[in-house]
Amino acid sequence: MRVEACCQSLLAEILPEIDPKKEGYCIDVGVGTFAFYCEVFAKLGYPTVAVEPLPVKKLKQISTRHNIKLIEKCLSNLDGKQLLYLGSFAGLFNRNFSSLSADWFGSSGKTKEVESISLATLLEDIKPSQITCLKLDIEGWEFNIIEQLPSIPHHLLPKVIMFEYGGGVNKNQGEKGWSKDFLAKTLNCLSVLKDCGYGSSLMIDFAPRTQEKYFDLRSRNLETDPLFSDQSVYGNIISLKEATISPEKIQAICQPYYNSSLIDLVVNALVSQ
Repeated sequence: MRVEACCQSLLAEILPEIDPKKEGYCIDVGVGTFAFYCEVFAKLGYPTVAVEPLPVKKLKQISTRHNIKLIEKCLSNLDGKQLLYLGSFAGLFNRNFSSLSADWFGSSGKTKEVESISLATLLEDIKPSQITCLKLDIEGWEFNIIEQLPSIPHHLLPKVIMFEYGGGVNKNQGEKGWSKDFLAKTLNCLSVLKDCGYGSSLMIDFAPRTQEKYFDLRSRNLETDPLFSDQSVYGNIISLKEATISPEKIQAICQPYYNSSLIDLVVNALVSQ
């Protein structure tokens, strides 16, 4: 599936149903260089925050145009300075793969010292009355944020959370974003969300000839129920708190994104070697 385009369309439909009065903040963490979720949030009318330590010129322009609060730091599990391992793909610098984890498959040997803030500090800074959506795409560091959720005030738990999983190869290879360590962190993310009361969820995966997968965390045994197929590559999981998603409506939104582009097929062939 075409992951980012599909997820942007999903959130554009889901968020107004959950927060029609646009009272909550939407927070885009790990904006990157092309899939600007913060722009989607702002165009929907939500107060929006973008957290990105290496913002490109286009992101700065979007932030100015749509009154998005841009925080040029890393969201992490501590306040202070940390080393950001600059991203690399096919031997070339690619900031989309930059990570606070030295073990991330996209991390290079080059580093940059950056300011980092914890989730509690971020919330103290923006002072939201509620959070409508928290999107996390931070290259293997997602669990370090999600594990902080039980420590924040209950009324500030995001109504919708989306986080990235996997990456680099197919799951059956057990490497890179699917290594034992990173897969365990992905499952731990889901366990924390389940304990925090999240239920209705769906998974959008990059693998060709796949469709959205709908599941409910409240009835899912994360230790025994297989969630990812062997052909899973990478994708996003969207989980809702105190709300449900109509599978029929979700399918209608996702259907246009089932067909992968030629570039997507080439990339999948490369990571499947």
